[in-house]
Amino acid sequence: MKIRRQKKAQKILGFYQHNFDIRPPYTVLLDGTFCYAAIEGKVKIAEDIPKYLGSLDTKLITTQCIILEVEQLRKLKRDLHGPYMIVKQFPVHVCGHEGKPVPASSCIKSLLKKENPKKYIIASQDNELRTHIHECVTGTPVLYLHRSAPTLEKPSEKSQADPLNANKTITTHEEKTLQSLKRKLIGEEEVEPERRKKKKKNPNPLSCKKSKKVKKPQQQQQQEMKEGKSKRKRKKHKKPGAVHHHIQQEAS
Repeated sequence: MKIRRQKKAQKILGFYQHNFDIRPPYTVLLDGTFCYAAIEGKVKIAEDIPKYLGSLDTKLITTQCIILEVEQLRKLKRDLHGPYMIVKQFPVHVCGHEGKPVPASSCIKSLLKKENPKKYIIASQDNELRTHIHECVTGTPVLYLHRSAPTLEKPSEKSQADPLNANKTITTHEEKTLQSLKRKLIGEEEVEPERRKKKKKNPNPLSCKKSKKVKKPQQQQQQEMKEGKSKRKRKKHKKPGAVHHHIQQEAS
């Protein structure tokens, strides 16, 4: 099961690497709820989280607002002394609320903004905070503890629908600079002229061959010759008595 979880985690991290440029070494922002769940599940945060993410250089950080919130809650509940001692072990990240602390969830929301510009991975058990990240923040991996197993949540619908919004768009000046560099290195691109469609033309009369008379077969010619002979007119022969009578009339 452990290998299966790691493969699933790498698949999810691959989505964020490809679409939101979240690459190792990762920066994991922890809150008090995650530290409390780690004590109950006997999870060694400093060892187990980097192994699960597949990057031993993972940075585990917290903020002053988170530490102060756990410290105040410790005064009300004695069982929060352990989470307080754990959260104090991690480096404190500057959140901008020094001197005016805010609730931990509000502090994390202010760091994430709408597009998670610092590429944080949020480690929290706070359901309200996780819902806010899914609905309002793109490109933010969320890590939580399922009993004693670190688990990455699937990318939210907002991140899947528009994964490239979190990346910075190229300005017009940068685009012109890229085009000029491309011309210097590659040269001008040859633009092929548009090919016109050829119209159908009439055939050239000089190139057309004259129609040849089809020769009739020999049998048909012989038959026609026989028919021609049979149609010849017969000569009329005059009787000798009629000629003599005609001569006598002329003499008289």
